[in-house]
Amino acid sequence: MCYMKLAVIILVVFFVGFHNAADLQVGTSINNQLAYSENVKLSAIPFTTRIKNVFYNDNTTRIIKGIWAIDRDQSKAKVTITSGGVGSSFVNLKIKSEKGDGLDYQVQVFV
Repeated sequence: MCYMKLAVIILVVFFVGFHNAADLQVGTSINNQLAYSENVKLSAIPFTTRIKNVFYNDNTTRIIKGIWAIDRDQSKAKVTITSGGVGSSFVNLKIKSEKGDGLDYQVQVFV
C-alpha cells in the first residue's frame, strides 16, 4: 500500500513537472482593481504561427500594478511585453503560438 501511494506521488510530480504553459504573471493583483480583461482565442492553422497583439491604455493615467496572461490551453505559446508594463499607464503584449497551434489566453491588467 505504501508503494502505491509513492507511485501516485511520483506520477503527480512527473506530470506537474511537464506543464509547458507559458503564463505571464508580472506584478500583483492583491488589493488592486481589475482594469482590463480580454479573452484571446485564435484557432490553429496548419504550418502557421498565430500572433495576437493586445493593447491597454488607461486614459486616467492610473499606474499598472499587475499583468496576467493565462494560457488556458497549456500550449507552448509565448507572451512578451513589447512596451509599457508595470509602473506605466499602458502595456502592449505580443502573444505568439507555435507553428500549427492556436491561442487561448485570458489577459488581465490590474491597476
